This record gives sequence, C-alpha cells and structure tokens, in this order.
Amino acid sequence: MLKLFLLISIYSIFSLHVHSQENKIHTDSLEIYSFKDLTEKYDSYKNTSPKEAKIYLDKMLSKATVLEQRVASLLIACRHETFYGSTEKAFAHVDSAISLLESQKNTVEMGKAYERKGFVFYYKKKDYKTALKFYLKASKLAEDTNDTLLMITVEHKIAALYFMIDNKKVALQMYRTLYNQTYDKKEIPYAIKIPIIKSLSNVYFKKYSLDPSVKKLLDSSSFFGQKGLKLALAEKNKKDITYLTTLLGIASYTSKNYEDALSYLTKAKTTASEIGLKERLKSVYHYKGMVFLAQKKPDSAIYYFQKNAVHLADTSKLFAFPNTYALLSESYEQQNNLKEALKYSQLAEAYTSNTYSKRASLQYTLDTKYDLPKLKEKSKQLQYELSRASYTKKIWIVLALILVMVLIASFVFFKRRERLNKKNFEQTLRSLSQTEEEVAVPKNTIATHVSEAQTETILNALVHFEQSTLFVNPDCTLPFLAQELTTNTTYLSKIINTHKKQSYTEYLVSLRISYALKRLKNEKRFRAYSIASIAQECGFKSAKSFSRAFKKKTGIYPSYYIKNIEAETISE
Repeated sequence: MLKLFLLISIYSIFSLHVHSQENKIHTDSLEIYSFKDLTEKYDSYKNTSPKEAKIYLDKMLSKATVLEQRVASLLIACRHETFYGSTEKAFAHVDSAISLLESQKNTVEMGKAYERKGFVFYYKKKDYKTALKFYLKASKLAEDTNDTLLMITVEHKIAALYFMIDNKKVALQMYRTLYNQTYDKKEIPYAIKIPIIKSLSNVYFKKYSLDPSVKKLLDSSSFFGQKGLKLALAEKNKKDITYLTTLLGIASYTSKNYEDALSYLTKAKTTASEIGLKERLKSVYHYKGMVFLAQKKPDSAIYYFQKNAVHLADTSKLFAFPNTYALLSESYEQQNNLKEALKYSQLAEAYTSNTYSKRASLQYTLDTKYDLPKLKEKSKQLQYELSRASYTKKIWIVLALILVMVLIASFVFFKRRERLNKKNFEQTLRSLSQTEEEVAVPKNTIATHVSEAQTETILNALVHFEQSTLFVNPDCTLPFLAQELTTNTTYLSKIINTHKKQSYTEYLVSLRISYALKRLKNEKRFRAYSIASIAQECGFKSAKSFSRAFKKKTGIYPSYYIKNIEAETISE
C-alpha cells in the first residue's frame, strides 16, 4: 500500500510539473507573435473557444506598448469579460481605457470606450438609464468625428434599449433602418451587420408572441434569421450560428413545423456544445422538449425537460424557463404517469410561489397557462384524477379476482360435466350392447282389467312393433298404432302404462332415441347428417325436441355422442 501511495504521489507531482511546463511553453511560444498577430488569433478563437482566446488576450495586454494598442486591447478585454468573465474586470478594463484616452485628450477613440462602457451597464448590470447616458456620449463623439461605424453601433445599442423597455415598435423601426443601411454594403464589417440582423429576427418574434394573429411577423422573424444564418455560416462564427439556429428552431416550433424545428435545434446543440455555450443549451433543451411534447412523445420530452429541471433547485435565481416543472407535469400526464405528474405540478406551484416577485422581469417568457392560480387548479385536478385512478385500479383488481373465481368455477363445472358426459356416454354404449329382455306376460289382469289372452296378444304385437321402424313415422299416434295392432286405444294405453311403465308418448320417444343411438353407432354416414336431419329420420318434428329427448334419456347431447363415437371409431 505504501509503495502504491508513493507511486501515485510521484505520478501526480510529475503530471503537475509537465502540465505547468506545457503551459509555460505555450505562453512562451506566443512571444514570437506581433500585437497584430495576437489580435487576429484572438478574433479567430473568441467565439469558438473563449478559454483559448483568453490566452492570446492576456498576451495582447502585456505586449501592448503604444496608446492605440493599449486602448484596443483594453476594450477587447472589456468585451471578453462582459460575455465570459466578471463585471468588475469588465469595468476595470474600460475605465483604464477611458483614463488613457482622457490623459491624451483622444476624442476619436473615446466614443468607442463610452459605447463599450454603456454596453457593460446594459448587459451586466441591467442599468438601462446609465447605459443610455454613455451611448448618447458615444453618439455625440461619433457625429463630431464622422465615425459612421460607431454611429451605427450606438444606434443599434439604443434600439436594444427601446426593446428592453417594451417599446418594440420604435426598436423595430430603428433596426429596419440600420438593416437597410448595412446589409448590402461590403464596406460594413460582419461584426456590425450581424447584431442588427439577429435583433431584427428577435424583435419580430417577440412582436408575434404578443400578437399571434399576425402570422407575417413570424415569417419576418424567420426571413431575417435565415439572412443572418447565411452570413454567420460564411463567417464560420459558431456563436452566431448557435444563436440563429436556436431562434429559427423556436420559430419553426411556433409555426408547428416540428421536423424543421428539431433540425435547427439539433444543429444549435452541436455548435453550442463545441464552443461551451451552456446558457444556449438551456434554450435548446427547452424547445426540443416542447417539440416532443407537441408530437405526443412524452419520453423524449421528459428527457430534455429534466436537463433543465436541475436549474430550478436554486430559487434565489430566476431560471429563464420557470415553467419547466409544469411542462414535466404535462409530459408525465401525457405518459399517463399521474403520480409523477402530480409531483411536478406541486413543484411548479411551489417554485412559482417562491419566485413570484422576480417573475415580472421575465413575464414575456411565461405562458399564462402556467400562472399560479392555474397551477393550483391543475394540482387539484391531478390529485382528483390520481385518487380516481387508484379507485378504478381497485375496482379492476376486484373485477379481476371475480373473473378469476368465475373462470375457476367454470373450469370445475365443465370438468365435472365432462366427466358426467363421459360416464353417461359409456353407460349408453353398455345399454346398447345388452340383449333386450323379453317382456313377461303377467298372469293376473287386475291392474288392467284386460283378459290374459288379450294382454299377451297386445304384448306380442308390441314386440313386432318395436322390431320394425314403424315408430319413426311422424304420424304414429296412439289411435294409429291401435288400429295397426287391431285393438282399441284404451287397452293399448293400459298395457303400455302397466307393462312398459311409461305413457304412450314416453314409450314412442324412447323407441325413437334407441333407434337413433343404434344407427349413429353403426352408420358412419348417418353420423355425418345434421342434427335436424337425424331428428327427422327418427320421427321428431324438430332438432330441438330431438336434442331435448336425447339428453333426457342419455344424459348427453347428440353432438357429444357423435363426437365420441367418431373418436372411438378412429382409435379402433
């Protein structure tokens, strides 16, 4: 263990040494660059790799000797700190530049310094009043020195102030004027053109957000966004490419062109990740989630909303998308996960309550359906639906248990019936195999009041009748049979009741069923008949009366008997 610890320690010290040497070598290698070279290097990295750009910037600051270089490097450093660093350093750099210019009474460059300081107040401090004061100073100096580019830059910054104080109409007019002055002018540099086009696209989108009935506002936003993207791609400026593809993605989502929206937002995600623009990724994640939610793809929507949800834990800062919890609730509800939907609805309610006083500054980013009263109502609704779903679930469980019990009971019932049917079938077959016993003629005539001779004659006639097929005749009634046996209906009926222990109808039906049993057992072709045809062949008027009589005599239905006879025949 001691050896391992020593090895790790030595490796760590060696790694730190090598790393420091690499940094020193990298810094030392910059000595060969001139101030102009360092400026060009910084410009090539400032939007794609701010950390790398900072290395060249630090060297610029130390290498600047003449006034022009010192002021230029300080203003560049101010810009860098404004976007990527601290407010204090941004002010320190611009104030140093102003002090130098004042000491030299250089009014030509002072306008740029005032513009830069105004922007720090605007961007970092949100102090629009002080920002305007410095912009006006810069504008006056630009006019005095006839500096067209500075005048355009300051006008753009003032238009941005109008936008921020909600005077979007004036802001839009100013942006359109600046666009017409700059877009097709080759002498106007990219750095001047692109902010104007980005602002135009953004203002049109915000105006559409306030009045969605005017579709041409959204079309204008997309038009200028495409113009800006074309310039940014030609310039290979990844920061602007990220901004514009994000804006175009949002516009496409708003116009319900979801495939275009995903395409733009995916490109924005790629470029933002390459240059480390984490703030821009939040917008990309939000709107990708919105697209998937609109497409009824809650799993994907939840994935992207969860990436932003981590930023809502700190309620001391207002997140740009405070409706993230509410959107997660909506996504889980779409997924039919009411438990998670309720959880995030309650989180949305709590977050909105805790940050209510801060929300005014970003009110335009909020959808009214996520306001506090509606969030509370949504939580109540979800609680109700969740309790109802729980109750419904219990009902379904009870119904499922009842169904299982019914199925078990049915299974037992059918198994028992199957066994009984099999038993009745076997008994029926045995009865068919037995030789019929001859009917004994009673010696007394007390029960019938019919003479012994007459009784014997009728019983013998019945034996011949049973051996014939006369009983399948549908017209074989008691009078008909009495006539056939040359006796009267009274004697015949009494003999059948006494000696056959049946009424005439029962006797006739029994003969017909026995006939059917024998034919079905012995004749394969007969088994192929329909039940109705079999019934007719056996003297019954309908299949229903035949089946009922068959079941009464045998305990099974004709179909079951036929099926099992067939099975026995095959097995034999």
